[in-house]
Amino acid sequence: MPSYAQEVKNELSRKLDDDRGCQLAEFVALIVTGSRKVDGRLEFSNINAAVARRVITLAKKFFPTLKPEVAAVRRKRLYKNLRYVVRFVATGEVQKFFDALDMAELLKRTRFKIAYLRGAFLAVGTVNRPESHYILQLILPTQAQAQFIRELMERLEFRAKLYERQKKFVTWISEADAICDFLGMLGAENAVERFEVARNLKEVRMQVNRIVNFETAALNKAIDAAKSQLADIKILLARNVTVNPKLQAAMTLRLENPACTVRELAEKIGMSAPGLLYRYHIINHLANNERRKMIHNKK
Repeated sequence: MPSYAQEVKNELSRKLDDDRGCQLAEFVALIVTGSRKVDGRLEFSNINAAVARRVITLAKKFFPTLKPEVAAVRRKRLYKNLRYVVRFVATGEVQKFFDALDMAELLKRTRFKIAYLRGAFLAVGTVNRPESHYILQLILPTQAQAQFIRELMERLEFRAKLYERQKKFVTWISEADAICDFLGMLGAENAVERFEVARNLKEVRMQVNRIVNFETAALNKAIDAAKSQLADIKILLARNVTVNPKLQAAMTLRLENPACTVRELAEKIGMSAPGLLYRYHIINHLANNERRKMIHNKK
């Protein structure tokens, strides 16, 4: 089963923008962020077959006379996925293409910037499944590339951050709304819908858990209070301490209803909870006096 990030990339890879400027910006981003030079060849690699096909489709538009080499390589022992590799000879047509490239012209329009970020995400991006932590990352080989992507995202009003990890540079965003907006901007409508549904379910679960935890804490507090009140009453009864009728009524009420909260007890006798609680405070004070007497007598 593909990861959420792979599902997003599969969806984006199926959509080819009709605007040639957008196609160019996306293709340049794919090659610049996702490839390296190896033995005189430009080698693009990715674990997603749809992304590799996307590179080949766009390459046919901008390198019409060049036939790329395609290979599927088994990754290292601990990885199950294949890595798909697309190779171009890095001279002639390819070299002329990049020599003539004007980045200012390439990214002069907002839609071109979006297309560039889409290409970068397809090449080196990842996003956690929405049921987990909210984080979207683009993992780049150089700090200059990571900073460029960050600045591009900030021009489109995304508050991106940058950090170094294992000799790679990561540009990332972590707010759920920002991730939804970013994926929606790239064109992954289905992925955004799934993200929103999962996020809503997660927030409902969290809210239910908060309510349950609050109620559990309140119940534990009520149980502890009842135990303390019962202990105080037993001390006074054992020591034959005389109390006024109001305190006697409060003691009897607690003995007859050991599991009730003070509020529930107050409702039974038609008085306020603070008023009844005050009586138990007096009972506690009398019980503590008896405890001190018992300690003093032992000495």
